[in-house]
Amino acid sequence: MSLNYVFTIDGDWDEYFATKLSEEDRKPVKDRLIPLIEGEIAMAASTGGKFIHFVHTSPLVRDFFLQPEFLALWKKAEGAGGEVGVHCHEEELYKAWHYADTERMAPAIKDMAEGLKKAGLTPRSYRGGYMTFSPKVLPLLESHGIFLDYSCDPGRHMVKNGEIVSDWRGAPSNVYRMDYRDHRKTGDSKVFEIPLGVYIEQQSLFSVWQTCRRLKAAGGTIIVSVLAHTYDFTSWKMRLKIKTALMICKMYGSFINSGQALEKIKEMDL
Repeated sequence: MSLNYVFTIDGDWDEYFATKLSEEDRKPVKDRLIPLIEGEIAMAASTGGKFIHFVHTSPLVRDFFLQPEFLALWKKAEGAGGEVGVHCHEEELYKAWHYADTERMAPAIKDMAEGLKKAGLTPRSYRGGYMTFSPKVLPLLESHGIFLDYSCDPGRHMVKNGEIVSDWRGAPSNVYRMDYRDHRKTGDSKVFEIPLGVYIEQQSLFSVWQTCRRLKAAGGTIIVSVLAHTYDFTSWKMRLKIKTALMICKMYGSFINSGQALEKIKEMDL
C-alpha cells in the first residue's frame, strides 16, 4: 500500500501557443530554453532526480530538440536519475487535430523515439499534447518499446471548434492497463496508463494538498503523475509553486521513476 508520484514536465514553450505570432516567431529559441531545462533538472533534485521531460515534437518543429545541445541536457537528466519521453503535439493549433491519424502519428512517434535512442537515451513514456490520445496509437507505442502513457486527465473533455480534442470521461484515476478499443477502459494492451494526479499550473497549493490527502486516504497502491511545463520555469513565482507542490506531495507519498512504476505495476498484477 503506497502513494506514488511520477514528476513529469512537458517540454513546451510559451510562444508555441501564441497563434497571433507568425509561424517563425512561434518556434523555440535555443538560448532561452536551455536555462529553463537546466532549471528543471535542478528542481528534480528534490525528487531524487526522478522526473520525465517529455520532448516536444510537432509540425512546427520536428528534430529541434534532437540537436546536440539538447541531447546533452537529456543525458544529464538521465545521469541524475531522470528520463525523457515522447510528447506529440500533432496538430495545426486550434484548427486541426491529428492525434487519431496513424499516418501522421506513426512517423512523429518513430522519429522522436528513434532519435532519442540513437543518442543513447531510453524513452519509455509518452504523452499527447493537450492530453490527446487515441487507442489507434497503442500499437505504435508498443512497437517502440513505450509501455507507459501519461496522457490521461480523468474526466477531461476538451472540445475545440465542435471537435473533441481530448476525452477521458470515465477513465480510472489510478494506473491501469489500456484497452485497444477504448483508451479510457482497462484492457489487454501492453501499455499502462498513469493518470494525472496533480496539475501544478491549474491547481492552487491548497488544492494540491487536498488532492494528496485524498489520494493517500484512498489506500492501496496508487500511481499518478504530477505535471508541470518547461514554460513554467520562466517565472520565479511558478518555480516556487512547483517546489512547494513537490514538498506537499512528499508529505503523503514518494516519487518514483518509470522502472519503479513498472515494478509496482507487476506487483499489482494488472
